Amino acid sequence: MVELFGTPKAGKSTIKEMLKHFFRRNGWRVSTPTEGAEVVELPRDEPQYNFQTAEYALSAARDRSYSDFDIVVFDRAIFDGVVRMDHYQDKGIMTSREREIVEGYYLLSWNRAMFDLHICLVSTPEVAIERELARALTKKHGQTMNPRTLEQLLAAHERVWQRLGCAEDPRMLWHDSSAEDEAQTARRILTAVLDACDRRLRDI
Repeated sequence: MVELFGTPKAGKSTIKEMLKHFFRRNGWRVSTPTEGAEVVELPRDEPQYNFQTAEYALSAARDRSYSDFDIVVFDRAIFDGVVRMDHYQDKGIMTSREREIVEGYYLLSWNRAMFDLHICLVSTPEVAIERELARALTKKHGQTMNPRTLEQLLAAHERVWQRLGCAEDPRMLWHDSSAEDEAQTARRILTAVLDACDRRLRDI
């Protein structure tokens, strides 16, 4: 199981689709669960909305732990939830103790054990805005797609990465797609996913 998480417009949804087609066309049994943001119908009140999307991803992961799929690729799962809680603490919506409790649940060994790789895809706020406007019908900034929020979200990802020592964990990958096109990013992510498959096979 692979989680793609990170900042907006870094390529998560595109890479998920590219991985799905690559593995299916090579005979793998693939599942790409719908992202929680497209399923959860609650108002996007913080932090309740992100509690719900993270719980949705965990439930989908548990279901697929007992399936016959060869590979499952998530667009946001447990580490997305961890970063969101850090972001809420930074904004004063959540206390440090509340953040620790929720984060501790997401990172329980039973939850972590389901995932073989967590890929943090990021891009600079400037590149994210440029990518957004390239396909947008309006040039107005949105609630998330604005420079200040994008900077805050990138900072939250950087804080979590440092605080949890993610660089030392072979199940974690940080990838900045700012200077790449989609094909370049996809090839690098594919290599990381295949390496994770090798680790899983060696464990078996």
